[in-house]
Amino acid sequence: MEQLNWTVECVAFVIMIGLSVVVGLYYGCVQGKQNTISEYLLGGRHMAVLPITMSLITSQLSGISLLGIPSEVYSYGTQYLIFTIDYVICSYIIIYIYLPVFYELQSVSVFEYLELRFDSKIRGFLSIIYAISVILHVPVVIYVPAMAFSYVTGLNLYYFTLIICGICIFYTTIGGLKAVVWTDAIQSFFTAVSIIIVIVLGLIRIGGFNNMITANQESDRIEFFRMDLDPFLRNTFWTSGIGMSFTLISHMAIHASSVQRFVALPTFNEARKSLIFFAFGMGVIKLFSGMTGLLIYATYKDCDPTLANYIDNDKHIVPFYIVDVASKIPGTTGLFIAGVVSAALSSMSAQLNTLSGTIYEDLIVKTMNVKPSDLTASIIIKFTVVVIGVICTFLVYMIEKMNGIIQVSISLNSVTIGAVISVFTLGITFPRANSRGVMYGMLSSIVIMVWIVSGAQIAMYNGELKFVKKNVSIAGCPDNVHFRNHSEFSGLYRMNADVYVNPNVNKIFTLSYMHYNTIGTIIALVVGIVVSLMFPTEQNIDPKLLAPCIRKCMYLKNSTKTKCEANKTEEYQLVSQNTKL
Repeated sequence: MEQLNWTVECVAFVIMIGLSVVVGLYYGCVQGKQNTISEYLLGGRHMAVLPITMSLITSQLSGISLLGIPSEVYSYGTQYLIFTIDYVICSYIIIYIYLPVFYELQSVSVFEYLELRFDSKIRGFLSIIYAISVILHVPVVIYVPAMAFSYVTGLNLYYFTLIICGICIFYTTIGGLKAVVWTDAIQSFFTAVSIIIVIVLGLIRIGGFNNMITANQESDRIEFFRMDLDPFLRNTFWTSGIGMSFTLISHMAIHASSVQRFVALPTFNEARKSLIFFAFGMGVIKLFSGMTGLLIYATYKDCDPTLANYIDNDKHIVPFYIVDVASKIPGTTGLFIAGVVSAALSSMSAQLNTLSGTIYEDLIVKTMNVKPSDLTASIIIKFTVVVIGVICTFLVYMIEKMNGIIQVSISLNSVTIGAVISVFTLGITFPRANSRGVMYGMLSSIVIMVWIVSGAQIAMYNGELKFVKKNVSIAGCPDNVHFRNHSEFSGLYRMNADVYVNPNVNKIFTLSYMHYNTIGTIIALVVGIVVSLMFPTEQNIDPKLLAPCIRKCMYLKNSTKTKCEANKTEEYQLVSQNTKL
């Protein structure tokens, strides 16, 4: 592997960081319009489709995706990528059920819907869950690219983390949503270019697309229609296709940062276009990331870097590959690092901006029971960004020292996603749902999922639950290499084609991780509906809090009932959205 000229490699990285700072200064100091809540959190509701779409894409991407998906495909094959078809299905569902409701409300916080539909307790509970999940997730988002940067450059991970988080906190605090959106757009350029260059160089290295496909077919890595219904298999068509659909609805339809950006657009039609472009862009990037995994295997099919002791484990496979493949072209490795860090910055800035608004609206204002002036509110929100950013920065240091914390933190998303999806879905689509029902549903889902996820993580940490990876080879490695042993499965029995497990481990803990969101959502929905029907309450529901299709059904039901009672023909019109049912 060739030595890198880091003076050249750092140019792209420094340019990306410099542009992010300049944008923050421009919107915070030159334009000077970030002193109202509407300007700071929603960009004055006059944002354009293109930057919002690019911001949505980059804010939902992270180093976890850019580094994790190639590693997943390299180790376990392409079955995971079948979920990309869910983007089409989920977009249709969101456009006709979720998006019309949230866009019409035009709320700074998506959780305001919960108070209007149920009560302040539900809103506060969900806001706290969201805040905790963000504070746990952001350090992971930063740690993964920091780890890659440290591996590639040899620089101290702590210093890199401090500098990057400091810059992100700065431009997010100063510039508000406009700075976040436009820096996301700039950073998306670096991310996209880095992915394309890596793919092109990889194809050149192995001799073309056909060689990549052939190598991966021979190793059985290319599979999309593994139709086995066993829920304990790690990846199948059903686990990926069904499980990820709930994840996509959570991220695209009800995630606070996504809704914040849709509401920032001036018309519903533009919000709908942005959602469609968002789904398309995410699908393409996920497929390209998967293609990188195929390229990595085709490159090292005769000498696995992990078994050859070139890297410690599979989490370093992507940065190792980038340095190996791109080192001959000065600046390329630096561009890739800039792309990975850009994705992390976009995710962090989006989360900080959205969470600050959520904390202000749902916790501070509600607790103080006052409505500060726009200037005071702006100061509070900016201060909140700084505090949350500092907390997340220091949590990165803790994550680096804790074994297995990345898997635990990612699994925490699954613990809460089912509960969050259920409360919004019941509110929008089930008029008889009440606060008691959704609260019981959320609590049931969270408790059960904590039990399942923690049990699985403990089993994996203790070596009592292991997964079978695709075959690799060391036949083409140099003779002087000291090889690492393959995974040991002693004391475990093979439960199915994918899983080795200790006989003492509860079988529910071996459930495919892709089903976590499915199980969590179903539990919350079932409990929520049953409890709501068992303990009905009188509710005056504003029609705009329900999905358009549900409004029409209620209109038809009420219209028919009135006709029968009056025993006469009468013309009815759709209930006004300002009228209480």
